[in-house]
Amino acid sequence: MTKVLIPTLLLSFLTVVMVLGSVTPAMADSSGDGGDKSYKKYRVMPIGDSEGTIEITEDSDKAKLKEQVMPLHEVAAGYEDIHKAKLGQAVNDGGKYYLVWKLVSYSYDAESDSKTKTIYVLDAGNGVALTEPITKEGGSCGDKEKKSQSTRTSGDNA
Repeated sequence: MTKVLIPTLLLSFLTVVMVLGSVTPAMADSSGDGGDKSYKKYRVMPIGDSEGTIEITEDSDKAKLKEQVMPLHEVAAGYEDIHKAKLGQAVNDGGKYYLVWKLVSYSYDAESDSKTKTIYVLDAGNGVALTEPITKEGGSCGDKEKKSQSTRTSGDNA
């Protein structure tokens, strides 16, 4: 019995190693562009025909870009109840990319049981708003009806 079991286990193990070895490089190269994978433009905010002061190009150095950024405490001075702020990228209609501050505030209306998220897209170089505030309503997944229909599974009403 062990004469058959050991070679079978060894072959099974080698098969798994070979499959995982061939899948991992294929998944790592799934970007499809064939170019440099260290510079990706995702989560980019559209800003219409506006232009920023700090342009991002393929050969931009992140450290040099950050040296040009206006400090957050100065940018956020005119905005109340900012819960999250981070540097990000924005693209205009001409396809040019700019460095921006994305300021996010949240509010909750208990009467209507709705949560509102407001995003401000500001030029990272001078703090000027590049778009109108973007407002999104709903729960954490955008489905406030699902949230309000949930039932409690613990406590007094269980």
